[in-house]
Amino acid sequence: MGIKDLLKFVKPHVEPIHIKKYAGKRVGIDAYSWLHKGAYSCSMELTLNMEGDKKFQYLNYCMHRINLLRHYKITPVVVFDGMSIPCKATTDHDRTRRRNENRDLAMAKLKEGNARAAVDHFQRAVSITPAMAHQLIQILRSENIEFVVAPYEADAQLAYLSTLEAGKGGIVAVISEDSDLLAYGCPAVVFKMDRYGNGEEIVLNKVFESANRMPSFRNFDTELFTGMCVFAGCDFLPSVPGIGIVKAYTLVSKYRSLERALSILKFEKGNLMPEDYSKSFKEAVAVFQHALIYDARSKSLKQIKPLPEKLLQDLDTDLDFLGPEIPQSMAIAIAEGKLDPTTMEAFDHFPRSGVHLKPTIQNPTSDGLLQLEATILPTTDSCFTVISSQKSRKEIVEVTKQNPLMEESKYSNEATELEKLVRPLNAQPTEDNKMSATNIPLKVPDNNPFRKRKRNEVQLPDQAEIASEQVPVLTEIENSQMLYATPESQKSLDSKPINVVDAQGRAKTDKARRSNWQGPENKRGSILNFFSRV
Repeated sequence: MGIKDLLKFVKPHVEPIHIKKYAGKRVGIDAYSWLHKGAYSCSMELTLNMEGDKKFQYLNYCMHRINLLRHYKITPVVVFDGMSIPCKATTDHDRTRRRNENRDLAMAKLKEGNARAAVDHFQRAVSITPAMAHQLIQILRSENIEFVVAPYEADAQLAYLSTLEAGKGGIVAVISEDSDLLAYGCPAVVFKMDRYGNGEEIVLNKVFESANRMPSFRNFDTELFTGMCVFAGCDFLPSVPGIGIVKAYTLVSKYRSLERALSILKFEKGNLMPEDYSKSFKEAVAVFQHALIYDARSKSLKQIKPLPEKLLQDLDTDLDFLGPEIPQSMAIAIAEGKLDPTTMEAFDHFPRSGVHLKPTIQNPTSDGLLQLEATILPTTDSCFTVISSQKSRKEIVEVTKQNPLMEESKYSNEATELEKLVRPLNAQPTEDNKMSATNIPLKVPDNNPFRKRKRNEVQLPDQAEIASEQVPVLTEIENSQMLYATPESQKSLDSKPINVVDAQGRAKTDKARRSNWQGPENKRGSILNFFSRV
């Protein structure tokens, strides 16, 4: 995913930040990157299409971070991936094959009883589907959070929004885990943002202007940087054997021309370079610079930047690699989240999910986290039943009907047989489960000495027992029917009942009690007794 080893290579240019830096600004979000991270905690449930509420944990993950941005007065703009771009078909096929292999390995580990190893493979096997994205879109729509589904790559859509002014729907930065955004020329990208808002930022202009940090990109511009990324290998074109990010950087920084670097590489590698590599290289660079995006103002598709005439001649005016044209009505339906970009069928064609979590922002807790409450917006045609409980603050989702979009239905029977092996694993807390666990009210034992008690429940010992034990300290709450007892006096409070008198009588009783507490020996040795003998 992204440019191999790019983030590691530019690490000297990375700066730690907190997301509150963008308070009052519009920030783009790569939705699928958050969906993937959120799915790690419920990867097994998603892959096996298991019943239960845990497989919707990815929604809580995404909404927690969106609410974190809103807490810091940041306007989130969530962007989803659309159709698969044709020049990425080989990469998509390889990823599907690896996911299937990891899913088979996960099932084998479960049968062996090694649940921990199975989870590692499930996390590599999980796939984010348009149906899962649509679940999040429903929540965003109910919360009036801005979103758009890109016609093809979300990274291209985010790069386009980065070129616009805020008043025209533009954004100032992108939050993602995909290094492709740098190849697209996004001016500022925040990587590895945690649940507290801490992350790592790369500002492209600072990278080009920095002279003291190595590697230096002083002689680079956006086009050369993109060309370096393509030479190193990207989703649209694998690298030539023996060419990684370091060699690609050396090649571009030395010749400062993609055409010349391409000629030198062809001379050096000879037969190792595919015959059509030059054309594929130009197409890959063109995707990063001229990809098809959705323009919300004109409600139509267009390129990030128009293709120059020279590039059109080099490519023989064949632009199929950018993706086929989409009718305007379909482009609008995809962008608004009403049409499945893979099947081209309306989401309303299938039973709705009905899981309408309505997150609300509360004040941060002592550890700085934002709590996530959910209320239910019922739908009549829902295939899920959601029950909300204020005591547990947790939604219990019953799947009443299998989702026809899930491709993993063939594993459902095996998942049922292996459920006993999985149970101990489900009990392990995840990152977001820890957050919600703090909301569960504690069951305090009945003998809690700090509990408020009514007057008729308070029991005090008689005069004889007070003389042999420490006197309990009672505190009256103003205008209240309650009394508090200290922990030291709990034993004496539970011994024998007495009548509770009014304030004046209680004061006399306390005075007599203190007098009796001194005991005969204390009285005999007091200074008053001394003078009486004299």
